[in-house]
Order: sequence, then structure tokens, then C-alpha cells
Amino acid sequence: MKRITLIKKLAILSLILVLLVGIDSCTKATDPNVLTGDTNIPMTQVNSQTTTYLTINGVSQPGSGIVTVISNNNGMVTYGTSIDLTTYSDSALTTIATLLPQAISYYNPKNVVWSISPQGLLNVQFTIKITSDGMQNYFVDGQPWTVGYADGVGTNYTVKRTNGNVLTAKVTEKTGNDDWGYGMLLIKTSLVEYEAPADDPVISKVFFRVNHKFGLVYLKVIGKNGKTLEMDLLNFFLM
Repeated sequence: MKRITLIKKLAILSLILVLLVGIDSCTKATDPNVLTGDTNIPMTQVNSQTTTYLTINGVSQPGSGIVTVISNNNGMVTYGTSIDLTTYSDSALTTIATLLPQAISYYNPKNVVWSISPQGLLNVQFTIKITSDGMQNYFVDGQPWTVGYADGVGTNYTVKRTNGNVLTAKVTEKTGNDDWGYGMLLIKTSLVEYEAPADDPVISKVFFRVNHKFGLVYLKVIGKNGKTLEMDLLNFFLM
């Protein structure tokens, strides 16, 4: 009964947030042309798929998710995925129920639509810009936040919020060596770190790794409560 109630609460929260994001996204457009580079690249072809593997609080979750490219409009790439949350443990569901709704409410992302059905199916669509030079998301007040694959250690990426606050992510590691495990391969990556503001209600720090060929390959979110969410992303069709 507790598990069913938790999923239902997630479904109700998702419906409210979808409505709020949908209404607000109509009021403001963002510039999708800041990031340069080729937009017709292998990893952004329509119907190409990325497999995701989720680890919550150090425990690998059963099964895997598939993220599919739905459309590519001059580098503005829309992805879609569906995840069956009923396969996750109660502790994993609690972590998701804590992190996801509050993070979305705090950062006010654009180009993101998500919902959770009463049956526990998480459906997500999001749009980001992807080119051969890097990636650009609109997850903070709809403002462009760009990461470049060629950028070196010490590079800062900033985004200015509508309230005037500036958020900063930074490249903290780039060895230039094939030392990151990616399926059966070892690849070069850049590690980017973001430390959340003190008033962020749930997130403490975010780490992610990018590669010039495979894009985003790893994500780790550390919550204010010490809980962690990690995701490995594998583009098997490019290997």
C-alpha cells in the first residue's frame, strides 16, 4: 500500500509541474544558435537510441532505460524515454520522489515535459542543442547553458537566472587519455562539476562526463541529504 501511495503522489506532482512548465514555456523564447558546430552528426540521427543504467544510493537498479531521438531540428534534438518505476525499490522511489519534483520547481527548466502515470510509468521528453562542438541545455529558467567538448580544465560555464543569480559549472578533469570505461571501450572524457547554491532545496552537487563522439556518458547527482543518483549512458550504435 505504501508503494502504491508513493507512485500516486509522484503522478499527481508530475501533472501539476507539467502544467506549470507548459504554461511558463509559452512566455519566453531562448536563442538556440549560440553553440557552433555541425548539427548533422551520427549520435543525433532520428530514431537512434541510448541505453541508460541507473544506480541509486550505490545500488544498481534492475533493467535499463532507452532514450530515443524523436527529432533533430538544426541541432535542437528532442529525446524521449519511458521508465517503469514499479521495478525500482521503495528506497529508490523515495529518492526520486524527493529529488525530481523539487529540483524541477527550483530550476524551472524549459523544453522538458514529464509525467508519471498511476501505474508507475515515467514518461519524459526534453530538448537540448547538440552539435559536434558540444551541448547546450535550457534546464535553468530556459537560459542556454553550454558545454564544449574541446574546453580545458578550469573552463567555467555560467548561466544567469531570471532573478539575477549566476550558476557556474567547471571543467575539473581532462586527462586526454582513454581512461574512462565505456562498455567494452576506454574513451577520453571531460569531467564537469556543478556545486548547487545554498538555497537549492535538494541538490548539493552534480558531476557529469562528456565525450566528443558519444556526448553525455555519465551523470551523478548528490542530494542535500547525502543520497546519490548515478546514470551511465551508452550509445551502442556508435561503438
